[in-house]
Amino acid sequence: MKATGTIAVKSWDEKTWDGRPYQEVEGRKLTEAHVEFSYSGDVSGTGSCRYLMYYADDVAWTTAIEEVVTDEGSLVLRHVGAYRSSVEGSVEVVDGTGRYRNAKGAVTIEWAEDGSGTYALEYEV
Repeated sequence: MKATGTIAVKSWDEKTWDGRPYQEVEGRKLTEAHVEFSYSGDVSGTGSCRYLMYYADDVAWTTAIEEVVTDEGSLVLRHVGAYRSSVEGSVEVVDGTGRYRNAKGAVTIEWAEDGSGTYALEYEV
């Protein structure tokens, strides 16, 4: 099955592992970000995501688990990537509930600089 639509960052709360705002810590650091996304289109709902990140000198390495809750069920996504001057990475569908029960597949997201983007989801149930 295929689904397309738009995605937007609704909130981003990122802190170092010892609880400080990440912008206040210079250099290498470990952070956790609680991020809320809004999805519209073929899959419409709210994504709740937890990123774990490591900031090195010229890259931020990321991994995350996200749950996208819709009126028809939920999707569980696994993110792995990096941020240099742009976002690089992959998003995998690892499970779901309701209409998406046992879903497996992949998501491609194209991000704009304003935090909005488009998604293309391919999955099997």
